[in-house]
Amino acid sequence: MTLVIFVEEKSMKTTLDHLIPKLGLDASLIQILPHQGVQDLERSVRIKLPNWNTPDTSFLILRDNDNGDCIARKETLKVFARNAGKEAKTTVRIVCQELEAWFLGDPLALEMAGYLTQGSRPNSVRGNPDDIPQPSEVLRRLSNRGPGKIMRANDIAQHLDVDNNNSKSFGHTVASLRHLAVTIGD
Repeated sequence: MTLVIFVEEKSMKTTLDHLIPKLGLDASLIQILPHQGVQDLERSVRIKLPNWNTPDTSFLILRDNDNGDCIARKETLKVFARNAGKEAKTTVRIVCQELEAWFLGDPLALEMAGYLTQGSRPNSVRGNPDDIPQPSEVLRRLSNRGPGKIMRANDIAQHLDVDNNNSKSFGHTVASLRHLAVTIGD
């Protein structure tokens, strides 16, 4: 079996490239398809999902919530899977609010990547980072390395603790990946 993961942007692919081995998953059984934003992702899912004919394939669709209606966004993607006849093999996860909330949810990873000084915990990295309207802006302000989202993802994701993160959406995604690993490992 294989797992195909549709992601909104390259920085999410970079993050997953670091998380997959930490979860003990066989990367050779996983294909990550990065896109250039939400519209590109949704167009791709509508086109590729119904035409994906490789047997024993499961799908995971990851999309930022971007301060929208999480339930409506998830339902839209589920409808695409249903229309493709792949609803039973498709899991949809909404990242609240943006990927960068996952990074803010692990202050130790931010320290190890050089985004925080040891022991510092500004308000932006306390509590549930999924509640921050624009976590990418908070992370950008913490960074002295320029504007690159992929670079920040690479810097921080390598240090993320898959079992200790304050982002609930991170926890749900990790749980989904672990669950899907059981199905692709069969």
